[in-house]
Amino acid sequence: MIENNSLQILSSFEIFKGLTEVELKEIHTKCQRVKFKESEILMKEGQINSAIYIIIKGQVEVCLPEQSGEAKYKRPTKVKLAVEQGGDFFGEYSLIDSKPASASVIATNAGELIKITKYNLDNILSNSDRIAKTVYLNILKILVGRLRHINKEYDEIYVL
Repeated sequence: MIENNSLQILSSFEIFKGLTEVELKEIHTKCQRVKFKESEILMKEGQINSAIYIIIKGQVEVCLPEQSGEAKYKRPTKVKLAVEQGGDFFGEYSLIDSKPASASVIATNAGELIKITKYNLDNILSNSDRIAKTVYLNILKILVGRLRHINKEYDEIYVL
C-alpha cells in the first residue's frame, strides 16, 4: 500500500497504471506540482512545448483559438476540442513528435497539475525499459480511447 500522498496521486493516474511503488517513486522525483488559476492559458497553439501536464484537480479546455498560434490566419470562431479534468493529461503530442503544440489549453476552473519535462521524462524512460513500455502503452490506450470517442461523436452527428 502506498503511504505517501503524492505517490497515491501518481498511482491514481491512468498514465501510470501498472507501475510499482518503486517506479512511481522514481517518477515522483522528477515531478513538479503547479497551481493554476481560472482563465489562465496553460499552453498556446504553436508554442514549443517540452513537458507533459497531468491534472490533479481543476478543469481545462483544449481548443483551437480564434487566432492561430502562428498568427498566420484567424478562425471564424474558437473550436472547442475537449474538456480535461483530474487524471487527464495534455502536452503529450509535443513530447512524442517534438513539434509545437497543436492546440491551446485554458483553465476553466482553478486547480493543480503535475508537470514532467521532456528532459526528465526521457531520462526516466531511457533508464527503465519497463517504465517506458508501461507509460507509452498507457498513453497509446488513452489516445485510442479519445479517438474512439471522437468517432462516436461524428457518428452521432452524421447519422440520418
